[in-house]
Amino acid sequence: MIPNITLTTACYDLTKYYAAARSIEESIQSMETLLETECFLCIFGDSNTLRLIKEIRDGRFGLGRLTHYIELPLEKIWAYRYADKIRANRQIYHPTADIRASVEAHIIQCNKFDFVLETMKMDPFRTTKFGWIDANIGINGKKISENYTKGMFLNVLHNVSDKFHIQILNVEDKAFIVAERLKEYYQRYRWVICGCLFTMSKSSGTPILNRLKEVFIETTMLGYGHAEEPLFLGVLDEFYDSIERSYGDYHHILNNFIRNTRGYQYIYNNMLKRYMGFGYFREGYDCSKQLVADFEVSDASNSLQFHIHYMHLLFALEYKKEEVGHILKDIKQHIASGKYREEYMKGKAAYLEKFRCCMAVAKATRRITGGKTRNTRRGAKSDAVIQPTTVNPAGIHRPLLDPQSSQ
Repeated sequence: MIPNITLTTACYDLTKYYAAARSIEESIQSMETLLETECFLCIFGDSNTLRLIKEIRDGRFGLGRLTHYIELPLEKIWAYRYADKIRANRQIYHPTADIRASVEAHIIQCNKFDFVLETMKMDPFRTTKFGWIDANIGINGKKISENYTKGMFLNVLHNVSDKFHIQILNVEDKAFIVAERLKEYYQRYRWVICGCLFTMSKSSGTPILNRLKEVFIETTMLGYGHAEEPLFLGVLDEFYDSIERSYGDYHHILNNFIRNTRGYQYIYNNMLKRYMGFGYFREGYDCSKQLVADFEVSDASNSLQFHIHYMHLLFALEYKKEEVGHILKDIKQHIASGKYREEYMKGKAAYLEKFRCCMAVAKATRRITGGKTRNTRRGAKSDAVIQPTTVNPAGIHRPLLDPQSSQ
């Protein structure tokens, strides 16, 4: 059965715009894994690239019936109207200049949002879900997966939810959201999300995609910009409840999109620690909750599982106090079973001190809530948040960190 989702991609020959561009032959070779996938696909491109793509998708793989081609010159796509402004901006301020990141490449990347919106309007296959997939996912999907199989990609497409779903790559300071900090924000490339793949229903995706177009315009008119991924920083907060997040590096997108199975050490170092450092307790709680729920299918050692589970406890202590007792009980059970014991013993005194604090919080919370606690299983809905009660003089919450968190 073909997945109930229409993916959108684009492929343009940029060699006529700048010498460092990837050749069209190389681009299409990197696209072949996508072209052989039995899914509904809308492809935007110029006449030359579409001709070559059809030879492979229709001729070699016989998937023309699942494909809708849109011939649209680069100069006619929505974002191209800002090309002159972008060129002018780069003459003034472009610290992340890269011979591979031409104005035309930047425009195509930032036009992803409009490409998907146009696909929604056409809806050639009458699907209920839509998405974007980069064309150059690499031979055997190596840019977006580890140990790629055709079934892996199709499983993701069959199981995405109606929410706007994207993979979180890193954690950035939200202070950069304001216009006054954009110059500093664009001093270097900011790793925020993996823009290679995102999916949605029409109702969840339309407002987010339109907002991203607005952010692109605002950023461009203020004189900045480098590709589409940094544009997501404020949008992730603005549409928090409409966005489903997976976590990990680019080459684990397919591995982690439905359940988190790979790169737990990367996620721990680049997300959980940074969420804690910035005081982003809600995001840290949601991320660690997913990771704990997926331990059984993960690549995390018992030692790393302990540190992630402990970090989940710390996030709950700040953001979701009614969950503290349940999480602490689970951790203690794994210590008693021996699973966490070795790592726990390395910092036993500090952990015991924190556990006593957590037990006191759990008892106090039960009194406030009348004994009700929440289920921390993945997907369980949350009740009202009991706000943190202590802050340091700077107003930033800084709970006791994992004694081993520097490892």
